[in-house]
Amino acid sequence: MFSRVMSAAIRGVSIEIVYVETDISDGMPVFDMVGLLSSEVKESRERVRTSMKNSGWKLPPKRITVNLSPAGMPKEGGAFDLPIAMGILMTMNQVHPVINMEETLIAGEVSLDGTVNAIRGVLPMVIAGKEQGIRNFLVPKRNAAEGMAIEGVRVMGVESLLHAKRILEGEVEAEEGKEAEKEVGKRDTAVPDFLDIRGQENVKRAAQIAAAGMHHMLMIGPPGGGKTMVASRISGILPEPDREECIEITKIHSIAGILGEQSMITKRPFRAPHHTVTERALLGGGARVHPGELTLAHRGVLFLDEFAEFKRGTIEALRKPLEEGEIVISRVYGTYVFPAQFMLVAASNPCKCGYYPDRKKCSCTEYEVKKYMAKMSRPLIDRMDLCVLVPEVAVEALQNYPKGQTSAQIRSQVEAAAMIQKERYAGTHIRFNARLTQQDIGRYCYLGKQEKTLLSKAFHTLHMSARAYYKTIKVARTIADLEGSLNIRTKHLSEALGYRMMH
Repeated sequence: MFSRVMSAAIRGVSIEIVYVETDISDGMPVFDMVGLLSSEVKESRERVRTSMKNSGWKLPPKRITVNLSPAGMPKEGGAFDLPIAMGILMTMNQVHPVINMEETLIAGEVSLDGTVNAIRGVLPMVIAGKEQGIRNFLVPKRNAAEGMAIEGVRVMGVESLLHAKRILEGEVEAEEGKEAEKEVGKRDTAVPDFLDIRGQENVKRAAQIAAAGMHHMLMIGPPGGGKTMVASRISGILPEPDREECIEITKIHSIAGILGEQSMITKRPFRAPHHTVTERALLGGGARVHPGELTLAHRGVLFLDEFAEFKRGTIEALRKPLEEGEIVISRVYGTYVFPAQFMLVAASNPCKCGYYPDRKKCSCTEYEVKKYMAKMSRPLIDRMDLCVLVPEVAVEALQNYPKGQTSAQIRSQVEAAAMIQKERYAGTHIRFNARLTQQDIGRYCYLGKQEKTLLSKAFHTLHMSARAYYKTIKVARTIADLEGSLNIRTKHLSEALGYRMMH
């Protein structure tokens, strides 16, 4: 007796279809599982055996063989429990499905009492399954709403093994998850407001430009100047993600197992790892390859406070992801590609004590200052679109009534610039100015004679690299978009060049 059930395996942030093949034949009573399985998949044998017993079924005293195909692909996690159990029951003629099993994918972890527990990665499973013609998905009830973010499929929530049997046999109608409704314009009220920041108008302006074009930004200044305050408020002015971006963000968080009770993430992620984070935790990887902080910040913000306190090797590992927008990890069983298109916001003190060049407060020697700043290499700083000096706040700014724009006012301007970019780059892979390539700059960033002359002089005066040259143009393009200007003018370039003076 033989049966075959479709399931899915997580590989990095992608999904591979797995066939759970079950055979029951005469021979010594044994329950074998094969197919390059991790320890938790091997332990599925005992979970399935006990859950079936407690649900009223008894395994026959025969030879049971379960193969997870393809055999050469590693499998991990508890999501294979439910398809293994259903495969065995079908082979035992205890379940007679009325739905087409060739168009049905099953995934779920079972408890010893037969209940079905939530798993990670349901949304990407549904996406991958739909692309391969699968229309029915039997998943844990807690994950059903997550899967229904995808239209044109039937996602059925399962509570237990008995419930799954009844659904497959058509005895009961499955409670299908409801599609997540995206509440456009709704913001997290816990995010503090830019109006709370006294003074530092130049830093707030730089943050607005960075948010509008999703540019990388580095802030350097003494402690207490407001670097962390600015960074913590950036998520409140970021442009609203569209539906495609929401699905992309939710997919990553679902695979990482940090989606929680949400069925859809409707705001851009904000990740702020401590400076003691390891390179592996930042980039991703491990014996069982999982996404790191860079991937979890995809389409959002990665804030690295105390930037110069990170290990040199850790921050130098950022160079390639900042340039390419992805992370490639090679292992014996294949290559994993993680998306990493994020906006980097970094903050650092100018020296160990934090007060250089104020010699009344700073006691660091010139050598110590250079050694401290040398942790951030020239090639890394060259990849930052905006570099901002954050001075100490004057007492007058602290005592006066707060002036300036609120986060809501800044966000409205950022949204307007983001809409201009969306319309300009419609039909391309580009969403924001920060992702423009050299060829794209030639197409979308026209410079007149005066603008070229100004940029040429700055190139020689500031000893700019080719990368810095193009980044300046991209920042100028964003400044022009914030102003609603069709073309880049000299004033836009002049402001953009002001954010490269410390290079």
